[in-house]
Amino acid sequence: MEEHSIFHNRYELVKLLGRGAYSEVWLATDTKTKILVALKVYAPATGLDDAGLEMFAREFSLVADVNDPNILKPLYFEHDRKPYLVLPYCKDGSVKTKIGQLSEEEAWKVLRDVARGLKALHSHQPPIIHQDIKPDNIMIAGDGHYMIFDFGVSTHLHSTLRKSVSANFTSAGTRAYMAPERFSRHKTPVMASDVYSLGATVYELLTGDAPFGEDGGLVQRSGAEIPELEGDFSQELKEIVESCLALNPWDRPSVDKLEEFCNAPRISALKKKVEEGESIVEETALNPTSIIAIIAAAGGAIGVVLGLLLT
Repeated sequence: MEEHSIFHNRYELVKLLGRGAYSEVWLATDTKTKILVALKVYAPATGLDDAGLEMFAREFSLVADVNDPNILKPLYFEHDRKPYLVLPYCKDGSVKTKIGQLSEEEAWKVLRDVARGLKALHSHQPPIIHQDIKPDNIMIAGDGHYMIFDFGVSTHLHSTLRKSVSANFTSAGTRAYMAPERFSRHKTPVMASDVYSLGATVYELLTGDAPFGEDGGLVQRSGAEIPELEGDFSQELKEIVESCLALNPWDRPSVDKLEEFCNAPRISALKKKVEEGESIVEETALNPTSIIAIIAAAGGAIGVVLGLLLT
């Protein structure tokens, strides 16, 4: 595959956007519509055998009916024994461009939007585990919201692709974002594995480094503690990222809970403090908007107490 060549008699390849272990992603012009698109071509050097193509088509059919604004939905085709996806082109690329530069406000948006996308996948029947949440696979939409990309490739299909690609398409993979259980005797990913990967992704976006370096949860399984999220970030954000990185899957928040918390993180945390009888005057003194919202959210007797405290 080369620049300016025509792929499948329709797509003019403009430039290579990225190369993974089993695929290439190209910016291309649809010569019929003159629209820029992104093509993700699997096994570009070798193609797949009949069994591999059948498996790819079967697995894509399982996710074809997933519709959510936080998922970048592809169309599936096959050419010259190479499965490929056609996706809307996001000119701002992925959040990889924001590593080490993400603000707290944007971090909450990434957590919320990806949690929403994962919720759509996890609630699907059968449930879909993304398995590869990382900065490269979170795209920035034109209006600034975030979308999950590259979902639904199962462990079996990964194995098929790995056996098919040439030596020129090897990669260290994405161990940096893999949960501890992915390195256990039973490697089957679970929903909470996606939550861990999201936590590791946001940690890297905020600090510039993955929490456990290139080896991810493997280091954590060996006894390493979760590193502190250093920087001028709120305690709520630090706590939610740390909870996503919990060693045990059952200690991590579900995507439902994560989305709920991200919708109003500070209000939820402050309301809880009031309910437990703790002082919030210092925390809310400089944020009248939050004060009003907390009073409205608290309601009843708690709202009265807050009103007395803050007048």
